[in-house]
Amino acid sequence: MAQDPTPPETAEIRSIRKEIMSRREAMDVLRHELQALEAECKAYESLLAPMRRNVLPVEVLGDIFSLVVQMPETTTDSQVTTLCLVCKAWRDVALGTPSIWARVGEIEMETPLNVGKLRNWLSRARGHPRGLEVVGTRCMYEEHDEASPCPLPSTTMADFLASGPALDELSIKASSTKCMEELIDRILQPQSPSWNTIRAIHLGMSHWHISSGPRSWSLLKRLPPVTSLSLSPPSSEGLRENQLHQENNKTLEDLTLANLTTFRLTCDFPSSWILGRIGTGENLETLTLDFERSFRDDERTLHAFHSRVLLPRLRTLQVLQIADNSETQILRCLRMPALDRLDLCFGKPWRGLKLEAHDYPDMWELQADIISLVEGPNCISRLHHLRISNLPISSCGLLEVLLLLPSVTHLRLDNVGSDPIFFARVKDKNEQLLPRLQYLEILNSGHSFTPQEVFRFFEARKVIAAAGTSLVCLEELVMTVTSAKVFKGHPSNLYEVYGSGNWLSGP
Repeated sequence: MAQDPTPPETAEIRSIRKEIMSRREAMDVLRHELQALEAECKAYESLLAPMRRNVLPVEVLGDIFSLVVQMPETTTDSQVTTLCLVCKAWRDVALGTPSIWARVGEIEMETPLNVGKLRNWLSRARGHPRGLEVVGTRCMYEEHDEASPCPLPSTTMADFLASGPALDELSIKASSTKCMEELIDRILQPQSPSWNTIRAIHLGMSHWHISSGPRSWSLLKRLPPVTSLSLSPPSSEGLRENQLHQENNKTLEDLTLANLTTFRLTCDFPSSWILGRIGTGENLETLTLDFERSFRDDERTLHAFHSRVLLPRLRTLQVLQIADNSETQILRCLRMPALDRLDLCFGKPWRGLKLEAHDYPDMWELQADIISLVEGPNCISRLHHLRISNLPISSCGLLEVLLLLPSVTHLRLDNVGSDPIFFARVKDKNEQLLPRLQYLEILNSGHSFTPQEVFRFFEARKVIAAAGTSLVCLEELVMTVTSAKVFKGHPSNLYEVYGSGNWLSGP
């Protein structure tokens, strides 16, 4: 048709133009599809660009790695290994970030220790404080003999701890006291330079060995000159009946706290025995007592304990896993004039069940224990941080406890239940209740504290503080609820605290 000299008919022209338009429309569609695909490619490339092109500074990526390896889901060394397997660029960054190589956790002493690999790993930490956790809890502690020795006190492990590289923190968990004694016996050679550099140590044992009674624990004298000690001895059930009471001044008599600034004791021993040991801790700044939800019968065991233990430098006291709501009487035997933080965590989690008002205990014992702290010589007057966890308490009892502590600036109530009239009681004592409070956390709230009541309390504090009273304005409020079904709120289960920028959330 293009070579035909005769003019085309009008119908033919229309047909040609139609075909041209059809193809142009198809081209436009393909062009739009191509542009969309190019945009998607650029979006994906932007995700890779910081890694592949090193746009993200190495230092920033290294800081991100340092945060990632601190997550508690798995051990630090396992997470470091995962990062190194992503790509060569990440491996190079990881190798250039010393802090992530500073800790090795949960080395199970079931197979021969690869000392070369361990030394190589820790050497990458360079000047960062190094930490190591050794676990030997799977041996048959009552069947030690030459044919089946405990794998924990191996010569290889002892030589490593004695000669290095130097560690700042060490955790050893053993099946029995005998396993621990044998390991430390082998570490202490004429030259043990690395052992003496350790500054924080944790010793945990599951059982008393038949040949290793508590009085023979001379290993406590052979520890390095640490400033932080965490001790988890076996249960007192493995001792003869009443042995701890009869030998109050001899059981673990080598345990001295004179050089310590931090001490954690996890045991079910009587409170009278504990008080006899911490009395040597005149330099302690942080003390953690984990009672393992054991019933302590403090009313009986502390009846004859008339003296007060003075801890002049103690700033933080944590009493954890308290089995019974009445077993806080150890507080009455302590004098802590410099105390800044007090944590009371009751061991039996309160399920947040809705109780009748008269079913909540007044906690008279706890009130009396707090009164003993704030009255008399060397009383606490600078307590700023108070945390109470897993406690059902009546509104009257909770109010009385808080009124005793006017110096508190940070209050956390975690899984604390009370009858619904708590905030109604607060209205009459708003200016007297925690006048210096700046930060309030109500966590895992059940039926006891509703968002509406908490918000009204927050607003009332702001109004009173703005009126020129001595009341300090509440700066931050955090509240979490155990179930969104408990309250009526935003569909996303997020509640904003009236323009304060703080949030309440529920799962």
